[in-house]
Amino acid sequence: VRHIVQVWKDNGLPVNIPFFMTEGNIGGGAPPSSVKAGLWLADYVGTMMSEGAGATYYFHYMPYPGNGSGFGNFLIIDADYKVVGYPPQYIAAQMITTEWAQPIDAPHKQFKAASDVNDAAGNVLVTAYALERPDRQWAVMLVNRDQSNDHVVAVAFDAGGQHEKYFSGQVDRVTFGSNEYQWHRDGPGGHADPDGPPSKSTVSGGAEALYLIPKASITVLRGHLGQ
Repeated sequence: VRHIVQVWKDNGLPVNIPFFMTEGNIGGGAPPSSVKAGLWLADYVGTMMSEGAGATYYFHYMPYPGNGSGFGNFLIIDADYKVVGYPPQYIAAQMITTEWAQPIDAPHKQFKAASDVNDAAGNVLVTAYALERPDRQWAVMLVNRDQSNDHVVAVAFDAGGQHEKYFSGQVDRVTFGSNEYQWHRDGPGGHADPDGPPSKSTVSGGAEALYLIPKASITVLRGHLGQ
């Protein structure tokens, strides 16, 4: 995403022309029944919006009978069109729109965020997306792409280059990933066990605080900053 947006700019896209992602989803080996599809959605939305998109649109919400193995399974429904399952992209969408963002019709401010949690080849393993919400809380969405390992991170906010700020007091921690959702193949069908919901807890902030980001997960840290 970052690369192609920069290509547009290099090709002369004026800075005052809005751009939109009008139809996007993951394909090629990561069906919506896989937790990877949920991680991808969080990473994609976070990156697209941080690169300046005016909006991003999911493809597609309309459900049809199936087992969570193809596009259209934002909800898993049976032949009678009754909901029988909530795949990772559905839960990831809830994480993005109700835990990271505040579910309210009011402006949010997104700030650039960077991570130095890399593998030996230099690939970023834990990505970060920071929002200042209308309720004055700060929310950082962290996506641990590492399928095998938890990571422990510190979170610091650049306060105008003078000093750093940190979460203070109690910090809400909401996580959804491979510990909360596992898909089990079952012949032509399948089922999830566990199948959510995200885990929620409260942790303490501060300059020395470290936050556990479980393997293959989306984690939202949300709270207020200290002075």
